[in-house]
Amino acid sequence: MSRNVVRRERVRAGVVECPLCGRQIATPTEHLLVHSSVASVTAGNADAIECPACTGVTFIVDAGTPE
Repeated sequence: MSRNVVRRERVRAGVVECPLCGRQIATPTEHLLVHSSVASVTAGNADAIECPACTGVTFIVDAGTPE
């Protein structure tokens, strides 16, 4: 079973495929979510990303975190 996560470097590169529905998120930086208050949401501080196709939420993990 695969985890519901994407790597942060994929978000930074703008190449994110939703693990829930398999569709590519065309503009991932427009769909980032953060769990705390920040001035602006970036690929560096986002906690999750929402897929515009299936509306599922996927967590963002840093390199070194098992998938």
